[in-house]
Amino acid sequence: MRCTFGALFKSLGMITVVLSIAMLPPVLVCVYYGEHHAAAGLFHAIWVGFIVGMAMFLLLRHIHKEATVRDGFLLLAAIWIGASVFGAFPYYFADVITNPIDAFFESASGFSTTGATVLDDVESVPHGILLWRSMTSWIGGLGILLFAVALMPSLGINGTSVAEPDKPSVRINHITPKIRRICLGLFVSYTLMTLIETLLLFFGGMGFFDAVIHSLGTVSTGGFSNYNNGVMHFDSIFIRVVIVFFMIVAGTNFTMFYSFSRRGIKAFTEDTEYMAYWGIMIISFLLIFAGLFFINTGYYSHAGNAANSAFMAVSALTTTGYVSDNYILWPAFAQMILVLLMIIGGCSSSTSSGNKVVRLVVLAKLVLHGIQTRLHPNVVKPVKLNRKDVPNDTVSAVSNHMFLFVIIVFVGAFIMSLENISMDDCFTATISLMNNVGPCFGWIGTEGNFGNFSILTKIFMSFIMIAGRLEFYTILVMFTPGFWRAH
Repeated sequence: MRCTFGALFKSLGMITVVLSIAMLPPVLVCVYYGEHHAAAGLFHAIWVGFIVGMAMFLLLRHIHKEATVRDGFLLLAAIWIGASVFGAFPYYFADVITNPIDAFFESASGFSTTGATVLDDVESVPHGILLWRSMTSWIGGLGILLFAVALMPSLGINGTSVAEPDKPSVRINHITPKIRRICLGLFVSYTLMTLIETLLLFFGGMGFFDAVIHSLGTVSTGGFSNYNNGVMHFDSIFIRVVIVFFMIVAGTNFTMFYSFSRRGIKAFTEDTEYMAYWGIMIISFLLIFAGLFFINTGYYSHAGNAANSAFMAVSALTTTGYVSDNYILWPAFAQMILVLLMIIGGCSSSTSSGNKVVRLVVLAKLVLHGIQTRLHPNVVKPVKLNRKDVPNDTVSAVSNHMFLFVIIVFVGAFIMSLENISMDDCFTATISLMNNVGPCFGWIGTEGNFGNFSILTKIFMSFIMIAGRLEFYTILVMFTPGFWRAH
């Protein structure tokens, strides 16, 4: 175990150094805008992180250990928690957020790509800090992509399976040359998407800084903005179309782009999850539009309702969290569709969070299988996905994941109820934070931030954001006694 923690802190040291270097662009932005106090705060965070990180790495550089599944869980949890702690330093040192717990919440919200905030007035925050805020979500989105391909399948927590906490000594598969190529392709694709969206938004009328912030927030599905009213600040159809397009792409399984290079368009049309992803988007758009059409308050034309319905449906399903309208005023029917989309989430191996479309597909097929079994008890018909049989243990794992999700929602809502807010707020806030969406309904949605909650509740909310980003089991498995046994 000593060797395990040594290797863990060695990795944390490397991550801290990388994040310290990543803070340099925000420093330059602060200098450009004349925000010298914020630049000093960022620089203070840089040298602290760099010195501490290098010290950890150099002192433990001699440690080399074959990674086990237990090590993988520890690594994933430690990286997101450690990054969230260190990522809070710029907010605190720049005096933007003077409460350390609030700073940790803001940082955790970024790295988990949630987009929730404790800030009352985003527009008063220095530009460099806003850039760092959006960079945390971009880094978190890229990190989850790379881990989803390189590490999570070995831990059993990819899109269609979950962890096996009773087997902590099983060794993690080595990263093959093929996985390295895919990871490199993911990094290149992710970066190119960000650059292309930035240019499109810039030429579409956004200022360059605004374009960078919203591109980072879209591609990562983090949803951070540098305006209090977010995307609603821009009254441009072109800008909203660009953001919708890249939200859809960000919610797609990124490994399919690799398959597209070999199989062409069939990589998409023959993928059950991808087709279901589009089906859910289209149906939810039609349902929201119908709700606004028949119960409309008269604010918009039919074209305006259609545009807002499409934007909000895509934003909720991909867990990006950008809003194009004051959805708090929408009828309950349309709001309910948004909540359901927040629960579903995007595709597996995407930057989107949520329960993932593939799990919904497997559960739907399982229900149909149960109905057929009742009608024809002697018929043996396995659940299929992409024309292949889904193993029974995978189907069971999907069911377990969804059951765990329901339990955590109720536990989270119960803890939130200690703040003496409405039951609707308790449930929708828990769902929004767990699935890394950001926007909420009721009182929280009206306030627009989470700054008024108690310290303990903010700590709890920070950890459920991280747990939701890491598919629950990565955090929960560490609370089982068997996880900490030597063998």
